[in-house]
Amino acid sequence: MMRAMRANTKWIMLIVVLAFAGLMVFQWGMDVSGGSSPAAIGEVGRVNGTKISYQAWTRTYRNLADQARAQKGSALNDLELDLIEQQAWSQMVSQILIEQELRRRHITVTDEEVRLAFRTSPPDWLRENQLFQTDGQFDFDKYRSFFSGPATDPMLLAQIEAYYRDVLPRARLLDQVSTGIYVSDSEVWSVYRENTEQVRIRYLAIDPERIVEDSEIGVTEDELRVYYRAHREDFEQPATAETRLVQIFRMPGAADSAAALEKANDIRAEIMAGADFAEQANTHSSDRATGQAGGDLGWFERGDMAAEFEAAVFALEPGQISEPVLTRNGYHIAKMTESDGERRRASHILIPIELGGIGESEILGRVDRLERIGLVQGLEAAADSIGIGVTRITLAQGTDFVPGLGVFGPVHDWAFHDSTLIGELSRVYETNDAFYVFELDELLPAGIIPFEDAEAAVQRRVILEKKTERAREIADGAAARIRGGAGLSEAAGELGLEVVTSGIFSRGTFVRDIGQTNAVVGLAFGLGLNEIGGPIEAGRRLYFVEVVERIDADREAFDRDRETLRARLAFQRREAALERWLEALHQEADIIDNRREVFQPRS
Repeated sequence: MMRAMRANTKWIMLIVVLAFAGLMVFQWGMDVSGGSSPAAIGEVGRVNGTKISYQAWTRTYRNLADQARAQKGSALNDLELDLIEQQAWSQMVSQILIEQELRRRHITVTDEEVRLAFRTSPPDWLRENQLFQTDGQFDFDKYRSFFSGPATDPMLLAQIEAYYRDVLPRARLLDQVSTGIYVSDSEVWSVYRENTEQVRIRYLAIDPERIVEDSEIGVTEDELRVYYRAHREDFEQPATAETRLVQIFRMPGAADSAAALEKANDIRAEIMAGADFAEQANTHSSDRATGQAGGDLGWFERGDMAAEFEAAVFALEPGQISEPVLTRNGYHIAKMTESDGERRRASHILIPIELGGIGESEILGRVDRLERIGLVQGLEAAADSIGIGVTRITLAQGTDFVPGLGVFGPVHDWAFHDSTLIGELSRVYETNDAFYVFELDELLPAGIIPFEDAEAAVQRRVILEKKTERAREIADGAAARIRGGAGLSEAAGELGLEVVTSGIFSRGTFVRDIGQTNAVVGLAFGLGLNEIGGPIEAGRRLYFVEVVERIDADREAFDRDRETLRARLAFQRREAALERWLEALHQEADIIDNRREVFQPRS
């Protein structure tokens, strides 16, 4: 056994090196000071005077991008790369701040502490090494025997020592930052009860918009102006950028459909020539859930599957193979394996219709033409040349949201940057779904929306406030009837409304038509069984609540799980304390960010 371990010393060293590098890159950042001349390669930034060199930033960025690419299993789009760039920057700034804080606090580690940690606290990546495991569990005897032998490579020990000398001070810093964190029994019980105690309710919801007609509400212009003056801050608007947008979607075309059909026919031909269907499914089917099981879909009846697929399967005899069948998911090759009355069991191989080949080339050609013409004649002319419409989009400063696209921060960075000119085109943004090109049309400064422009919104607000006041009066009347002995259904019937019964829920559950962790949910857990409470306001509606079922938290189960839950809560609080501490360091630090100047092409 020892001979086998020693034969693998170089392999273990590689794991140590990778794990140590991984810790530096992904937990605490990399070497951020660099050693090259900023004049030669660009100084990406400074943190309290400490330089971040171009090479150091690039190493961190590339490592994060490689990790993200491996997790995704495909190329990263522009938006994902922009997010990784920001992540790399934040990580490097944090690394410098942590190094500075370690020096400020004089946190070091002794040789004896390193030896003790090495003997008693092997890192996870060594614990998980099969050489140190017995029956799937870490074996301290194997671990100690391996490292106590005379043939242990000194370089391996040096690498592990470097790991501990880097990790232990940071662990001590974390302890200092999160010192004093304690979770009491009452706090553990409160969290446990919130997650396990459940109720079911009947509720009556009074919606002011529905129970009071607009025609019942009168509003004068003077009232609107008074409201506007009292709530001017509500009508502040940020700076906005009016833009034009052209989207070229990456939608599969006829050529892609033909390619998928050809592939399906080729696979079917191999099966008909004797190839094993299950092996072909495992190799070629994009439905990985069934592909790994030989394509088996199990038993199903009519109405369970896509109509086209069902029609093909129900027309087969057991053992027969269908021609490729087209559904919205792609082309299926079906094999009917068993029949039982109106039930069938079948396997399938799914070949999706994906963008590629000629289709991809054509799309890239359109993108190039759009950009080439747009730079000279503008986006409208470029879009017209390839037969695509232009969408007008308003961007608001201070948010990364793009109407119709969702969060898309890079567009905001471009539109509101001082160097972006009116009429300028953005770069081509690429995602998995489409290519996007923006043109800046107009920039509008922040300010208060004039009353004339805000009047309609003001009127809607005033009307809703008056409706809510009227609804409160109606709810007070219903409350009086309930106190007088009327049931919830009777009170609802008098108002022409219905009582709704919820599903069973806990405090943190989202409840349909009610919401989550709001006053109604709180009231439900404060009532006794069959007790009616209300009215209470939440989400612009007024509610009456009656508890019809309650499942109390199990004290015995809590006693069993108490320490596990306490440890989890303590860990969460330590993480939160660390985040707050790091955020405070960032806010107090003198941070100079030169990324735009370094990476922006110069004319």
